[in-house]
Amino acid sequence: MIHNQPKFKFVLLGIDFLLLAVSFVVSVSIAIPDFWEISKEQFVFAANYIVYFGSFSIIFFFSFLLCNIYKRNVVISRYRHFFLILKAFLYACSIGTLILLLNSFDYFFLYGKNLLFYFFLISFLTIATYRVLFVKSVFLFLAKKKLYKSRLLVVGGGEAAIKVVDSLEKDSLSTFEVVGFVDDSSEDGAILHNDFCNLGKTKDINRIVQEKNVDEILIAIDKISYGQLIRLVEQCLKSNKVVRIYSDFLYVISRKLQVEYYASIPVVMLSQYSLDDITWRVKRLLDIVLASTALVVLSPILLLIAVSIKLSSPGPVIFKQTRIGKGGKPFDFYKFRSMHVAGDGSKHKEFVKNFIQQGKQNCCDQDIKVFKMTDDPRIFKVGKFIRKTSLDEFPQLFNVIKGDMALVGPRPCLPYEWDCYDEWHKNRLKILPGCTGLWQALGRSSVTFEEMVILDVYYISNMTLVLDLKIILLTFPVIFFGKGGY
Repeated sequence: MIHNQPKFKFVLLGIDFLLLAVSFVVSVSIAIPDFWEISKEQFVFAANYIVYFGSFSIIFFFSFLLCNIYKRNVVISRYRHFFLILKAFLYACSIGTLILLLNSFDYFFLYGKNLLFYFFLISFLTIATYRVLFVKSVFLFLAKKKLYKSRLLVVGGGEAAIKVVDSLEKDSLSTFEVVGFVDDSSEDGAILHNDFCNLGKTKDINRIVQEKNVDEILIAIDKISYGQLIRLVEQCLKSNKVVRIYSDFLYVISRKLQVEYYASIPVVMLSQYSLDDITWRVKRLLDIVLASTALVVLSPILLLIAVSIKLSSPGPVIFKQTRIGKGGKPFDFYKFRSMHVAGDGSKHKEFVKNFIQQGKQNCCDQDIKVFKMTDDPRIFKVGKFIRKTSLDEFPQLFNVIKGDMALVGPRPCLPYEWDCYDEWHKNRLKILPGCTGLWQALGRSSVTFEEMVILDVYYISNMTLVLDLKIILLTFPVIFFGKGGY
């Protein structure tokens, strides 16, 4: 998500785009010496290359985001910065090569390969040079001269909040100016650390943000429940400012995702992102196109699975079940059948209820995992394989086309699971549930219930097409190697 980001990221993005454009023009001039003469006579010829550049720009943009080269801690680390830029270019140019090959074999070997070679070489050298050699130095100069500062409000007044402020003050590359604390447990005006005082209570955040001209809010509170944290985040997001969190409760995100670092502090960003935003509509359109394409391409595999199920266990091939979807609305959920017909589900139902209840009470003390039973006697041999590899999930592509589900999103739950949810747990189904999501891609059955909810809430707040692509790519090894599946 590009809106609601620190200003330096927009600057880097603009320079990257400009250098890509210049590199493309130079590359075209070298690969096709008479390009400009032909373009004067044939507008369609020139228009094709405008389309090529637009396509390449989108590919590079996605690749840059996928490789995290706009994160603050990456930008100020020359060694890591260089290799992530190289990685991003290799991804982008591989996809660009594939596009040109699919568009026209003859064109690729006549002009395309030379165009890509020069474009890759020139753009990589220019972007890598300015980013690796100059960006860190500029950051350091601006920080020392105090020419670029982001005014930061810290929500919290305990050990975590003081640790954040202390780390930022000691970091020579920090571009943050802490304006003070917001802490409900301290008196207004009380000095909490060095010269920084408590500016008010959490209910006053909007007023404080306006009065102190705050650019970012960083939540760092000790000993707070998941529900309280979610409500506090919602309060902070109303300010329309960048909101980040430093909390041990969110260790599952920082452990499993490449998060941003402020000094030595890992922070997780949660953004104000309207569910009516056009990105969600683009996501829905892509879901329909990709699900339809996948059904056609995978049809031989689907047929093979269907035959294997029929030969292994009497009964229907497709298992239909009521699940809870967006906003608590039930729908018919499709999977390949992996269990014997008329299996007793009471044991699983009791297991799920106990799991959720224990997870709510002991999420910080026990390693309680997401509700999938191991060694379930209802599962037959072929069923065990397709569950382990998630091949049983393929019929959900029909749910995607119907509009009950998305390709990526929180998993739908069973009605009796929904009945066990606390109100804040239900936030995970504010959007269409997905065929895959963060918890499947990052661990599946090795993720606790509370962690699963936090990952889903994080996804809803930070959904981008880039994040969807990353989740889908991370899901492939989970499918092929059966990691975390039962």
